[in-house]
Amino acid sequence: MAVAPPPDRLTRWELSGAGLENLAAAERETPRPGAGELLVRIDACGICFSDIKILNLGGGHPRLQGRDLEADPVVMGHETAMTVVEVGGDLRGRFEPGQRFLIQADVYYNGEGMAFGYRLPGGYSQYQVIGREILDGDEGCYLLPISERVSHAQAALCEPWACVEAAYSHQPRRQPRKEGDALVVLLDFEGTKELEDELELLRTRVASLTHRWLHNSAGAAADLQPLREERPDGFDDILVYGTPHAELARELARMLKPGGLFAIQGEGSTGAVPVDIGSVHYRGHCYTGARAGNVYDWPRSTELTPGGVAWFIGAGGPLGQMHVQRALSLPHPPGTIFLSQNGGPRLEDLERRFSRLAAERGVKLVLLDPRVLGDGIYDVVREATGGRGCDDICVIIPNAQVVERAFEVLAPGGGLDVFAGVAVGTTANLDLGRVSTDGVRLWGTSGSSIADLRRIVEKVERGELPTDRVVAAVGGIGAVKAGLEAVRDGVFLGKTVVYPHCRDLPLLTVDQLAERHPSVRERLLDGRYWTPEAEAELLRLYGAG
Repeated sequence: MAVAPPPDRLTRWELSGAGLENLAAAERETPRPGAGELLVRIDACGICFSDIKILNLGGGHPRLQGRDLEADPVVMGHETAMTVVEVGGDLRGRFEPGQRFLIQADVYYNGEGMAFGYRLPGGYSQYQVIGREILDGDEGCYLLPISERVSHAQAALCEPWACVEAAYSHQPRRQPRKEGDALVVLLDFEGTKELEDELELLRTRVASLTHRWLHNSAGAAADLQPLREERPDGFDDILVYGTPHAELARELARMLKPGGLFAIQGEGSTGAVPVDIGSVHYRGHCYTGARAGNVYDWPRSTELTPGGVAWFIGAGGPLGQMHVQRALSLPHPPGTIFLSQNGGPRLEDLERRFSRLAAERGVKLVLLDPRVLGDGIYDVVREATGGRGCDDICVIIPNAQVVERAFEVLAPGGGLDVFAGVAVGTTANLDLGRVSTDGVRLWGTSGSSIADLRRIVEKVERGELPTDRVVAAVGGIGAVKAGLEAVRDGVFLGKTVVYPHCRDLPLLTVDQLAERHPSVRERLLDGRYWTPEAEAELLRLYGAG
């Protein structure tokens, strides 16, 4: 496919230190690709709240530590759609000009994280060089092809959509970690034969605790200190036979490695255990259990229960809208969906955006305003479900107290997804006895995989998932700074998308754009929601078509 040659110079945004004041537009010479590189045109880039974390931390960001941003500024932007402009000599036959791609931003090369828009220059630029780290990474090529049927915004927003998809495709570990370390704690175990079977299942390095003090309600921290000193790295699996008291459960859970699993076999309450939900989200900690039998069994998946009751807490933001849109697009959606969002424009937008679709899918949609209901919101949900509670709860706001209260409203066998990122070390007081007694499950995910992204692309290609429906504002290359500031301050109801080749396009909401350009308004869904046709008209009007 013919594609226009690049200009001699480009515009990109460079961050030279922490703070929005250290973000500046720079005119640079357009690079030319080396033999094993591609030059791509950045067609669209979504603004992500993760970029705000880079702005706030600068070189102190975990993915940028040790980098001198004054000497080597970062070009952010990882939700990106692109078109190949030039192909290096070694890549001819494998790539060709005109091919369209999106990128899986979590790039790993020789075991090292080289994320696009972090370590590697990203999408807040008109053109970018794509090198071997992306083309021949540890998981193969991190570029995914897209067809001409997919708009630039649809393609760019597949990346945040993949993070949502990951929450439902997550596969919790259902067996001991191979060559891992396990700790078996014996409290009230009578089935010796069964224990032998489970120890055989472990096939791993096992330590066991049978001390009498395990039953005492005080002193667990001091009593476990020798074991903590002996095993400073902790354990991959901690299996408790019998129901631990809260202090013991807390101290044991502190010894979980990243990706660690904590399991209880028994019945009854543990009391309120301060569970590190930051580690559930970022470090993959998992809590499971059973009254009897194999504690690794999961009687449910992480997918929403067909015909069940789902609750999305903090549904009004861009990611919350994605969760709801996905739920209503499932072949077999929940029967009832609760949406909670502090009253105001976001709550009104949720009703306007999803009421008709819910009715078409036969889903009962219930909107709740925490500002009005306060803590009574949990009683409302409990009463509305006949006292049973919810099969699925997704917490999209970073609030530990909300996780605590939502966990109480899980129905037997229900699952709670800690989707919002909270700092490691943030605790919520949970009765872990519910994981064994009631079979409830708790998990969290951070980021996405190529497989998650590929599933989203396939849905978009089939016309099943309009990823661009969440676009709330657009802007050209000059609007990046204003767009980041607006995202930081929560100004818009949905996503902001930058079109780098619309030089004269200011930052505008979709409503403002529709008022300014009637030809765009005519191509919006219901006069207010972004579509591929509206994007095409925008690009025509601003000379980027």
